[in-house]
Amino acid sequence: MPPRDPPRYIEPGAPTAHPFNVAYRLRKINAAEPTAGRWLDCGCADGGYTRALALSGASRVIGLEAETDRLWSAVRLPEITFSSGLGERLPFRSDSFDGVLLNEVLEHVADEQATLAELFRVILPGGRIALMSPNRWFPFEGHGMRLGSLWVNFPVPLLPWLPMRLAHRVMRARNYWPGDLRGLVCEAGFAIDACQTVFPVFEAFPWLPAPVIQWYRHLIPLLERLPITRHLGVSILILARKPVYVDGVASNR
Repeated sequence: MPPRDPPRYIEPGAPTAHPFNVAYRLRKINAAEPTAGRWLDCGCADGGYTRALALSGASRVIGLEAETDRLWSAVRLPEITFSSGLGERLPFRSDSFDGVLLNEVLEHVADEQATLAELFRVILPGGRIALMSPNRWFPFEGHGMRLGSLWVNFPVPLLPWLPMRLAHRVMRARNYWPGDLRGLVCEAGFAIDACQTVFPVFEAFPWLPAPVIQWYRHLIPLLERLPITRHLGVSILILARKPVYVDGVASNR
């Protein structure tokens, strides 16, 4: 896969750890395999998902965040530790974690390949990664855009569908076609178990009437299955695993 040119400016993303969204996203991760063991929440922001991982079964969770001021409001639990650092240079030993959550982070890092290579290094053989990043099939760019000195701070319709060379001139973060994101994960050495979409839940931006939002949320499982809608989620979820090598042959535990 050819290298991707980053946007001119990549700003940190806003936290997405709102209660319904956290429960929805972790439910999709745990449906494949329950969370257990030692986990890294890479790019943890204010620690909302770090706490949720600990409460959902992980025995130990480390939240890593480059912007340490975001950790001031993080909830502390005995099984949680917070640390500062960059995804491209993780301050952990190799083979340290049973799992890694990379939730809406890859689109903001300076170097995608270096970040995924570092995550591959620190995951135990047989351990897994749960990665979520913006989906180009979704017809709105949730990060807004930047036009010179003008900052657009609301979702921009159809921006993800523009040719990459045009969209990246104004985008404030990357987004991905599912095939491109799968390619990046595979190039890092992971074996993909599943690739799904994650739908918006209208929690941070409740633009619809409350009864309509509740009705829509009940329909999400159906929308995720229907051929006409299942590709249109706001984000892509990739569940992948670091292979275990037995006699030089890769296998999964």
